[in-house]
Amino acid sequence: MTSVRLETQVSPFADLPDARRAELAAAAAQAFDRFEIVRRTAWATPDWSVLGLHGGRLAVFYNAIVRTVRFDGRDVRVAGLNNLITLPGWTGRGLASRLLRETTPAWFDRWDARVGLLLCADALVPFYERLCWRAVASEVRYAQPGQPLQRWPARCMLLHPSGAQAAPDVIDLGGLPW
Repeated sequence: MTSVRLETQVSPFADLPDARRAELAAAAAQAFDRFEIVRRTAWATPDWSVLGLHGGRLAVFYNAIVRTVRFDGRDVRVAGLNNLITLPGWTGRGLASRLLRETTPAWFDRWDARVGLLLCADALVPFYERLCWRAVASEVRYAQPGQPLQRWPARCMLLHPSGAQAAPDVIDLGGLPW
């Protein structure tokens, strides 16, 4: 496999040009809109976008939400992983793994997160486990407009920079999910 040279750009989501935000939204819709839970859920607007570009063209990206959530009633600053996507034509080259592996240290330094948090489909758990994420049995609560507090029905995964594997009983996202 030939290594693809990637230029990494980390930008506040709000600062991205409209065309780039539309490109990210279209890629996310193509990847995830087939899932009912995605279509019926109101999602948080990302704080950050992490882009992997090759020759100026988008090859892979993810978004992140940086927020204080509650782990068993205690405030914990998390970086929430949202929409890790490799665009068509770039799959099978390990780009998503590489982008995530190379950029997650900044979550704990630049964004001052204590933990990474991912709401995950069961089929993707093995992929993230290879990147040191750990599935937890925590009850995850989140908000939806005009509705009582919701419980996330799928998997939750955590990434601890120290490699710790502790997990809270209850995680309250304190807002919309990502």
